[in-house]
Amino acid sequence: MSLPLPMSMDEPPSHTVTVEAVRPAGHRQQLIVLSDGRELLLHEEALAAAGPVREGDALTEERIEELEHANWRVVAHEAALRLLSLRARSERELRTRLELRGIPADVVGAEIERLREAGLIDDEKFAAAWVEERRRTSPRSRRMLRYELLGRGIDPEAVERATRAVEDLPTALELARQRGGRLRTTSEEEFIANVGGFLRRRGFDWETARHAARLAWVELRSAEPAAEASDA
Repeated sequence: MSLPLPMSMDEPPSHTVTVEAVRPAGHRQQLIVLSDGRELLLHEEALAAAGPVREGDALTEERIEELEHANWRVVAHEAALRLLSLRARSERELRTRLELRGIPADVVGAEIERLREAGLIDDEKFAAAWVEERRRTSPRSRRMLRYELLGRGIDPEAVERATRAVEDLPTALELARQRGGRLRTTSEEEFIANVGGFLRRRGFDWETARHAARLAWVELRSAEPAAEASDA
């Protein structure tokens, strides 16, 4: 009489659950109801990538994990495109935002690589665009620009290239002129303290801020006699 072969300890039997229902769930999604009470909400794109699921199918845990992983890839891609449609982002910013949504790290990493290859994220271009946008809308010191870019995960060498052409004194002087135009009735000491403090908040060191404030003061006062003469 032959005896049944003992079951290998290395290969336990695969547990399966049955698909009891497949229902449309809106927004290009399908609700998969399993016999153990679980429900899987899967994007149609995920089902197209991982293979369809039908009522009566027996699913192993490995198959369920495959479906969920495919779904996370779709979720990550759609979320990334939505975030990038609002504004450009660095790789670190995008990675952080996706991980905060609970997307697994390996899926996020694959999505970042996909976007990089497609040219949709590029830290070099991001850094250059950031510096240009600051120049147009809210000028500040080279040091502060470097701090902002490094804080967004931009590589130090890319930060150096993006900020190389930024000159602090001309930028500070232009800001001092704008600020000083509203302080015509103050004393020199008050003018320099006010304008210098403003420039310091924009990231300029005290020497540059004070020098730019003094230059703006001299320009403002030297322009007054000419203005008075023209009025006369």
